[in-house]
Amino acid sequence: MSLDKFRILVSILIVAIHTYPLSTINENLDFVFTHIFCRIGVPIFLMITGYFILPKAIQDKKSLMKYTKKIAKIYLLCMILYLPVNIYAGKLKGINFIGILKSIFIDGTFYHLWYFPALILGIWITYFIIKYIKNKNGLILVSILYVIGLFGDSYFGIAEKWTVTKTFYDAIFNIFDYTRNGLFYVPIFLYLGYIMKNINWKISKRDNIIFILVSLVLMILEGMVLHHFNLQRHDSMYFMLIPTMLGIFNFILQNKNENNKQLRNIATTIYIIHPMFIIIVRGIAKITKMQNLMINNSIIHYLLVVISSLIFSIILEKLKKEKK
Repeated sequence: MSLDKFRILVSILIVAIHTYPLSTINENLDFVFTHIFCRIGVPIFLMITGYFILPKAIQDKKSLMKYTKKIAKIYLLCMILYLPVNIYAGKLKGINFIGILKSIFIDGTFYHLWYFPALILGIWITYFIIKYIKNKNGLILVSILYVIGLFGDSYFGIAEKWTVTKTFYDAIFNIFDYTRNGLFYVPIFLYLGYIMKNINWKISKRDNIIFILVSLVLMILEGMVLHHFNLQRHDSMYFMLIPTMLGIFNFILQNKNENNKQLRNIATTIYIIHPMFIIIVRGIAKITKMQNLMINNSIIHYLLVVISSLIFSIILEKLKKEKK
């Protein structure tokens, strides 16, 4: 499977995070699938970016500037697209200038748009780490940032028990809504993607699959324990997410074939547009009085959002191709 085909699969997993597809079947099963397994989604996007973009950026800083401008343009279009939704939902009421800046440059102007400012900040941080803090020290630094983020995320229940660490994280949360951001979360996955470009991880496909399965099982157990003891402030970051991602990304590289820019664009569009189709599906369900089928049935709701987002993304890509 090519990296770009895997992007499509990953974008579909990310839709699940926002639709809870198994919630009407079993809440615990839905938590395992949505809040643990599907957390591989965003790291895959980041590792692919680190794999392709950072090697070019290290050689020529202009390529990083070009990439940053591209992401900024996409983010600007996304902000414009979701502005009417934010206005309708009343999210702009009472927000001051500082709040607007924080929303745009740190947290994202809609719940899934955090990715774009985080990516821009994270890729520049990672660039400087690779450029000026070489060898193992760079990996140690991004790992430290991740661990700091981890204790503000899935392990926050431990950190808040001590006054010093609670004060530290209270200060962080005055700046960021979450530690799943461009400073603590993004750099390690970009860095790992960059490493995978330059290091040949010599492991057989069979052993790599075993490695993935063991890591994934341990990550699921980790997430379930944290959830059981109510330690999570959020649930994007796990210790076992790192080895799981290394195994999955290596599996993709072992089986990769020719990349496809159209698939890449479709995956990006699915990520951007799916919250809009969540709103549309819910609106149609309300108008047609089919809430029990289209909303209350979580699997049907998830499939409707995925299929509509996918169809829209394919049509948009075909229209762009014809225009060119």
